[in-house]
Parts: sequence; structure tokens; C-alpha cells
Amino acid sequence: MDLKIERRTHPTAQNLVDTVKEMLVHTPYNSLKSENVLFRSGVSRGPLYHHFENFEDLIEVAQTQIYQDYVGAVVAALTRIATTLGDPLATRQEFVKILEESEKVTTLERRRQRVGLIHNAASIDSFQEILSATQESLNRKWMQIYEVCVAKGWASPEFDSRTVAILMQSAFFGRILDDISPVHIRPEAWITTLSRLFDCFFFCKVLAAEM
Repeated sequence: MDLKIERRTHPTAQNLVDTVKEMLVHTPYNSLKSENVLFRSGVSRGPLYHHFENFEDLIEVAQTQIYQDYVGAVVAALTRIATTLGDPLATRQEFVKILEESEKVTTLERRRQRVGLIHNAASIDSFQEILSATQESLNRKWMQIYEVCVAKGWASPEFDSRTVAILMQSAFFGRILDDISPVHIRPEAWITTLSRLFDCFFFCKVLAAEM
């Protein structure tokens, strides 16, 4: 079995990854020690080097999962709703619910982690390669949402789907700017504004017809 596939499916490999993810909440990646991870996970050293090329490889896989987890659940839920529902207004309502749930569960620590991961990728070539592939996967999922809405006649085809994908992700990433601002936006104001951005790209033809 391919090593990259095995470490995504084997429970021992995922146990190690989950342990690192938990520890990275409060510990910088370059301060993690293999013996601490093994002790906390209950895994011996042999399986670590069976499932991963080295300890740094394990750290990079864990960081990649953290990066994807930040928006992965949101975009997966949006994709499912867009592809399964036939009523655009009902779809729009479900989109708003997903945004509201995301706001409740996404923590300051998770957002700060994502900034740190991008910084790490800028200086570690191997991590940049794996994170780049993950980012492209997220791009394509956002592109799919837009293309589905265009195909259903809800959205205008005038925009480039990749540009829409990047812009939508940058809006989520922009939430981090509020974390470092002295005055914070209200969560309900954030949801309202973000929903309007969704309207512009995914439901513009439907809402224009309603007016």
C-alpha cells in the first residue's frame, strides 16, 4: 500500500496525527518532541516510522489536516447542500445556517493556527508542497459550488470560478484580521455581511428575479 494512502487510513497513523493536532493547540510545532507524542498517543516508536518517513513528516501531515479542517467541513457542507437541493431560496437558507454554525465552533486558536501554518509553509519546502496540494483541493471544491449554482441557473456565469473560490476563502481568512483589531465586529454582523457576499456569487440571478 502507498505510504501516503496508508497513513490516511490506518488507525495507528491517525492516532499519531490526532495526538500531534491536539498538542499543536498549545505547543509550537518546532517544540514538539517525538517521545512526548509517543507517550501521549500510547504508540511505540516502530509504528511511527512505519507509517511516516520521519517525525517531521508526521508533523507536516498533522499541520495539513489542521489547515484543511479549518474550512474543510464548511465547504463540504455547502457542496452537499448545493448539489442536493433544488430550491435556491431553501439552499440559501441552509448556507446561512452553515455559516452560523461555523462561527460558533471556529475558535481564535484555530484561526491563529492557520496563519502559523502558512508561515511555516513559506520556509519549509516539503510542507509547502503538501499544503499546496491541500489548498488546491479546497479551491476546486469552492469552484464546484459556484459551477453547480451556475448550472442550476441561480448564479451568473460571468465570473471565473477559480477567482470566486479564492475570494470566498479570503473572506473567511479575513476573519483573522478582526482577531487582532482593538474593536471586534459582532458575530451577527459578520454572518449578515458574509451572506451578502454569497448572494452576489451563488444566488444573484435568483435574488434579482425576486426583486
